[in-house]
Amino acid sequence: MDRMTHASCSRARGATGIASLAIAFALCLLPRPVQAVRPQRTVFQNQPVDWSPETAKDNALPSLVFQPAWTWNGFRAPLAGDPVLCSDSIVATSRDGDMVALVPATGEVRWTSALKEAAGFGPATDGALVFQASAAGRLTAVQGSDGHPAWSIDLPARMAVPLRVLGARLLVGTIDGELLSIETAGGRIAARCFLPGRPSAPPEPAPRSLLVGTDHGFVLALDEGSLTTRWSHSAGPAVTSAALFDRGRVYFAAADRSLRCLRFRSGRQTWRARLGAVSTARPIVLKPYLYVLCYDDDIYVLNARNGHQLTRVRLGHRLDSDPLNTGSHLMVVPFTEASVVGLALPRLQTVGRYALEAPGEWFTTSPIRFEDRIAVGYGRNEGRILALTVSQKKPEPAAPEASSGAAQPPPASGAPGP
Repeated sequence: MDRMTHASCSRARGATGIASLAIAFALCLLPRPVQAVRPQRTVFQNQPVDWSPETAKDNALPSLVFQPAWTWNGFRAPLAGDPVLCSDSIVATSRDGDMVALVPATGEVRWTSALKEAAGFGPATDGALVFQASAAGRLTAVQGSDGHPAWSIDLPARMAVPLRVLGARLLVGTIDGELLSIETAGGRIAARCFLPGRPSAPPEPAPRSLLVGTDHGFVLALDEGSLTTRWSHSAGPAVTSAALFDRGRVYFAAADRSLRCLRFRSGRQTWRARLGAVSTARPIVLKPYLYVLCYDDDIYVLNARNGHQLTRVRLGHRLDSDPLNTGSHLMVVPFTEASVVGLALPRLQTVGRYALEAPGEWFTTSPIRFEDRIAVGYGRNEGRILALTVSQKKPEPAAPEASSGAAQPPPASGAPGP
């Protein structure tokens, strides 16, 4: 009996040893990132190498210098959304319903107004009027010049996405899946339609149409006047970003970590590209490139024609808000990083950075641009607006080489602003 027990134990140890060797051998065949079992913030492990934009990588670029111009800190609650420019003023709203119009040059208060209840999202404007909805569904229009009320109506339901002005219409998407087209002049509801699901991003313009995505995975092209459906595309997962029209194509991000491209005429899908994480920022097209900001801290650069990934640029924190596109630069505000980062187009080299240096605070809105300045909101408990003057500093020329052939120190280059 003892011999049988000893033999059984020996066989068990032998089987265990063989299994361990097999597992070790299998682990050796796996790539190193898998062996390390380290959680990754992106599904991609390798960097594409076919990135060859028009500018050479080693070209010296002018640095962006950010200088604080003024700070306004009159809100007792955080900002409800992005500020807007209206009637030569910066207009912002706090979450508790206070509105303010600031002089862009100095930050002085031009007028103030207040809702009777908390604000749902940030304001919208047509250049003359400022539109603001309360969290309970009351929509108010005020004069951008002095803040005096223009009109006010009750919405059928609370808003699901921020307000959007397209031409003479104000578009409102509600939590019950209805899209309203409201005349900006008097507040009359000119058209309405029910969507297949709740709108998940503000409507966007397209030729004689508007584009809207829903949390049920649909993208629709609607007639800009009647809101009748021109076509409907079912993507499957929820639409997470605003749809972008560009040269006969429609681009949008979906919850399955993908970016889709549709033909505008028919709504048929042209290509689908894989992303490393969810994207909620509006895509940016700078032909032939397509820039997509993602939650995995990366900006993905795709070929806009076929969706092939060309490269990705890593920043320090999650990218969830729309950047400011100046044509030559992207001004990006990474979530919780407390900085504005200037990236040169098209290669996205970092050419400037402004650090907020306020412990526990970070920027909470997308930047807006006026003349040579940008304004951005911050504050987790109290709403503040910071204006920054943006200038360019040319790189210093390289020092001439010594005739003796001795080693020379590297030339100094213009440093980004503080």
